[in-house]
Amino acid sequence: MRKLGNFPFILTTLRLLVRLDMFDPFSSALRYGVAPLLVGLFLSAPVYAQTSSVTLPRLATDQLKLPANWQRAGSVMASPTQSTFKTGPGNTLLVGNAGQALTLVPNSTDFALQAEVLMTPGASAQLTLPTGQTVPLTDVRLNKAPGLWQTVDLRYRAATASRPAIIDRFVINGVTLREGQTLPRSANNGPVSLAVQNGSVIMRNVGYRGLNNRSVAKWAGPLNYSIYEGETLVKSDLAGKKLIKKDTTSAISFESAYGIKPRNFTMLFSGKLNVTDAGTYQFDLDYGGRARLFVDGKEVITGDYKDLGAQISVELPLPAGNHDVEVLFGRAWQRPGLGLFVSLPDTRPQALHTLISLPEPDPVSVIGVMADAKPVLIRSFVLLPGEKLKRTHSLSVGTPAGRHFTLDLNQMALLQVWKGDFADVTEMWYERGEPQLLKPMGANVLLAPQTALTILNDANAAWPDSVSETILQYKGLSLDKQGMPTTEYTVGGATVTDAIRPTADGLTRTMNLTGSANGPVVCRVAAGTQIEEIAKGLYAVNDRSYYVRVDPALKPELRNANGRQELRLPVALKNGAATVQYEIVF
Repeated sequence: MRKLGNFPFILTTLRLLVRLDMFDPFSSALRYGVAPLLVGLFLSAPVYAQTSSVTLPRLATDQLKLPANWQRAGSVMASPTQSTFKTGPGNTLLVGNAGQALTLVPNSTDFALQAEVLMTPGASAQLTLPTGQTVPLTDVRLNKAPGLWQTVDLRYRAATASRPAIIDRFVINGVTLREGQTLPRSANNGPVSLAVQNGSVIMRNVGYRGLNNRSVAKWAGPLNYSIYEGETLVKSDLAGKKLIKKDTTSAISFESAYGIKPRNFTMLFSGKLNVTDAGTYQFDLDYGGRARLFVDGKEVITGDYKDLGAQISVELPLPAGNHDVEVLFGRAWQRPGLGLFVSLPDTRPQALHTLISLPEPDPVSVIGVMADAKPVLIRSFVLLPGEKLKRTHSLSVGTPAGRHFTLDLNQMALLQVWKGDFADVTEMWYERGEPQLLKPMGANVLLAPQTALTILNDANAAWPDSVSETILQYKGLSLDKQGMPTTEYTVGGATVTDAIRPTADGLTRTMNLTGSANGPVVCRVAAGTQIEEIAKGLYAVNDRSYYVRVDPALKPELRNANGRQELRLPVALKNGAATVQYEIVF
């Protein structure tokens, strides 16, 4: 085995993939009516771009007329191997079997549709568009294991006299498969429906928005804005900061800060927004940096560090008339921009900012690293959702089996696993390579981002958020004949070799311990808001986001801790050795 030490970079095939984010119908260009360029290469290869979750008004599924092969349920108990499943009473789920299609929307023009679906082994289903064309919900490379919830997102534009219908975007589990696809002309103008061909499909959290171009709000007068030196998201801090500029503007605009010399500053916009009708309004805040939104004196969106493109949304019931709106924006290291949109359930988001305030992402080709022929190892920074600081010692491993993962080598924490293509390294290798982030190109699953092994003198002690070098020390890694890494580190004095290998439906992690430890060693296999045992040794984690499979002979312990659940294994070193193994199925 070859010893690589602490800084391995095995870089293989580069593939440039055209980034087509600017064709998103929710992008600022389309919101302002700028027509996208349509090209004919969309079906030659998938578009590899992570998409943000979209909060859509909930479709009233309890009002749908169900065919005989569909029923309602309140809960489901399914497994990755059995075609049979159990349901509980209720009406939050739609359960469908092969047969007649379920009509979701009888009449529609432009729309966005989102749902979570769960499939039994071998199941297949498809959406039928108003034009009669179908879109399959199954993709062998991106679908999660049977019995897990996965996401589907479709955005559609109806035909006009001058152009045919268009699939603006179709996404499975966060990966865009179709974008800007022009459909053949059709005389059909039917419903949006879901049909099951094989097995059973369960559906929940169906969101739907008609996309009418109608103005629903406007600023009642000029907006006041102030710019302060230094970056903050706390309004009370502004009193102690130097005021650089104060003026009025007709709409929210980051460009009001043009010419401001300090790189980091804070902007506060305030004004009165007049909404036309009483109803539930959705506000979408998009920015690069940090931002907060206040409506009628209440903070409704808190947005920390993020890049342009991923919106944060909130729904608010508002009476007709004027409402106080404030936007607090902190200029950070990300490419700056600021946008605020408002909409009703049947309208497209309407911009409350100037076009130049929210720039389109740069038209940069994606630099993708593939693991087609052999495993690929890349060191990089990783920034997990909700975390402010980058993980600076991260190792991402791509495998030809299409099962990939990222390890934090400081904590030996398995951060994320995904299937599909391997890594988007554009932010590492394009120009100066700032901010040096690697991003998964496939259907990603986030895991509990803490160490899997530690010393716990008290069996009831809380699991540590991090461990110091006095407990865990990374020693290096080696490669096997196939090119897969095995990491080596110490935990409480005991030596650990940690091998993560792809399986047919996930990854297996095997940790071999030798020597002696200065306290009881415990392994935490999984942690999340919910863990349910669905078969002997098989557990569904985080509302069926993924499974873990453990040998029941290891006596796993399921316990509650600080409002969360954990699955722990005691590790007993016998004659100076112990082995812990579990599988992650996703």
